[in-house]
Amino acid sequence: MRTLLWLGACLWAQTETLSLLALYQAIRERHPLWRAITLHPEVAAAGLQATQSAWDPTLSASYIGKDFKNQLYYTLFNADLKVPLYNAFDLKALYEKTFGFSLNPEDVTPDAGLLGVGLSIPLGQGLLIDYRRTAIEKARLYFRMSYPERQLTAATFLYEVAIDYWGWFSAYYKAQVYQQQLLVAADRYSFLREAFLQGEASRFDTLEAALEVALRRQQLQNARAELIKKALLVARHLWLEDENALSTFSTRYKPDSTLPYLPTTTWVELVNTHPKLQMYELKRRIVQIERRWAAEQLRPRLQVDYAFLRDPTQWQVGWSRPFQTNYKLVVTFAMPLYLRQARGQLTEARLRLLQLESEQLYEARSLYTKSLGQLTLIDSLYQQLEEQEIIIQSLFELVTLENERFRAGESDLFVINRREREAFSALISLYDLYARYGLAVAEFGAIVAWVP
Repeated sequence: MRTLLWLGACLWAQTETLSLLALYQAIRERHPLWRAITLHPEVAAAGLQATQSAWDPTLSASYIGKDFKNQLYYTLFNADLKVPLYNAFDLKALYEKTFGFSLNPEDVTPDAGLLGVGLSIPLGQGLLIDYRRTAIEKARLYFRMSYPERQLTAATFLYEVAIDYWGWFSAYYKAQVYQQQLLVAADRYSFLREAFLQGEASRFDTLEAALEVALRRQQLQNARAELIKKALLVARHLWLEDENALSTFSTRYKPDSTLPYLPTTTWVELVNTHPKLQMYELKRRIVQIERRWAAEQLRPRLQVDYAFLRDPTQWQVGWSRPFQTNYKLVVTFAMPLYLRQARGQLTEARLRLLQLESEQLYEARSLYTKSLGQLTLIDSLYQQLEEQEIIIQSLFELVTLENERFRAGESDLFVINRREREAFSALISLYDLYARYGLAVAEFGAIVAWVP
């Protein structure tokens, strides 16, 4: 294999080798889409931070006043601090100060104002789990889900890069083969032309040699145009600082001819820890949280708000009788009679959980079978590569023997051209197989979400 690759490599020896791993490394360093992919966890972390604002303390205040015809009827000032606690309790502190001759009796406060400290406690719905804990736990799971999402997106993107790379590989070495066969045909035509001028070769052989040169030159022109097209697809991933990097890429770089690495020993572990399966597991946990919250909403809502009220000038008095005097108590009860919304949400959560479990089982088997089938294809392509090398060696030996017969007058130019076409066509097929092998390895990496 290395010998056959050297036949073409000697033509453009001034170029620099660019391996697929080096291309991946350049993408990690400079590609804007790769930067966008790496931002997935940061975006999810920002969403988690926004959701955690449900636990942020809240300070609020209000002022209401009425003055009419130079007569102050009343002023009402209220300020409160609310501190949510993790267990759905809310710690509250308040301050009220009012004055005026037209106050409602319930709004009257001492001259120094009124202080209050208390709790808001859900004794029914929301005691075991509430909407805040539901939202935050879901946000945490979504944050964890961002990592397998990033890995899956990165593996898909690198597979697209590998498709461009192996297309460039095939076009590059095909162009070398076409140039090699053009040089062979051109050398033969020069030899026959000199022989024809000296009367030692027929016009028929000379004309056939000239036509073969023209045909092979056309093939080389098409191959070079295809090479430039494929090379530009790879060059777009490099993001080099040189302004002429795109235009000079096809003459500056050549693809690496070494076989790509295949993680055959750890592929079962890669399947078992696949990002899709991790995402399914996290989605199931999210639905389980939603199911708990839906079940919690079946309970009646019983909210108790209690605040112990004190005059700031007499703060030390009355603490021994918190439920006998100087307090504010609000008890709220509510319960839908049919509970259709809660029962519907609970049923939906149970069904979604069954759906995710079924999809996860199918995805696990599908990933295993796809990986196993892809490994079988890779093994088959590797065997075909070895067999194709043997075929090529035999075909070039036939070309050499046919040339010896031609010089001895036992063969003609038509047979030599046919032998050469078969040999060079087999060499092109070898590079196609090589590219198919590399692409199959890249596709296997995409299936198991392997990021090299």
